[in-house]
Amino acid sequence: MAIASSGSISIGNAAGSGRSINVELGRTHNTANSRMEADLVTTAVTGSTPREDGTVAQARPHAFSEWYSYAHTQDFGTPTYYVRTGTGTSDYCVFNECDIVAGETEAGAATIFFMKLNGTTVEFYMDPSHVIRYSPTQPGAITSLSETAHYKNTSGTTVSFSGNHSSGFTPVKIAQLYTGSVSGLQARIYSQGLSGIGTYVTTEAGYTLANDGILGNDDTGWRTPHASTLYGVGVAALTLPVAFNGNWSERTSYHRIVCEVKATGYNTKTFNKFVSYLNAYALSDADVPE
Repeated sequence: MAIASSGSISIGNAAGSGRSINVELGRTHNTANSRMEADLVTTAVTGSTPREDGTVAQARPHAFSEWYSYAHTQDFGTPTYYVRTGTGTSDYCVFNECDIVAGETEAGAATIFFMKLNGTTVEFYMDPSHVIRYSPTQPGAITSLSETAHYKNTSGTTVSFSGNHSSGFTPVKIAQLYTGSVSGLQARIYSQGLSGIGTYVTTEAGYTLANDGILGNDDTGWRTPHASTLYGVGVAALTLPVAFNGNWSERTSYHRIVCEVKATGYNTKTFNKFVSYLNAYALSDADVPE
């Protein structure tokens, strides 16, 4: 709107004809009772009136008082992804396997998914567990052991983790979201059993893991992301104990991982899904007692 001269303005004539909204609207500057409804807003503005209850449909907004308590929310930007996303078993972004032959043993494979705050960016990572592996009950009785961990990048190419099952791995970032300086910032990670027989890790050094006690689902709940307190979920595949020669047990599990971020005045951002593929195999070669 163009006002002819500087100074305070008015709808009517209090500010003078050169600074009157009525004049800009093509009306006599001292016209009385100008209204937002009929005079300042045309019928070109359509849609629902943003009243407090948000239910009154009108062609245009009315009085300023009708905007009282109106809460406008906005969307975050688009997350950046660093590994493959998807919802099915063929879309897995991480593979972790333990294959062991021993006298009496059980096998395990697990991957930790966790969140971290880096300035004004919420980051999500994955880390194959080097703790959940195997448990021979006879020291030195391991006949063979094979452990594998790799991930898929956004192109679907297989990439090796840095590190190993003995000393640990360097976590790999799977996604991040720049939020800027917002209030009430929170994030969460939850997992869903997708296929096979899977379970969850409840404790792992360096992480604060979810443990909601619900079989087939685990959820950190909404947490304030932190630079050093790493909230996450640990998904796993574990075999049952095997004690006799020729007996074996195998567990293959797929988990779907969901990451979300929210803040005051923003719509909750749900990321693309991530899928974890875990396999644990144990074979006993112990002598059968006579």
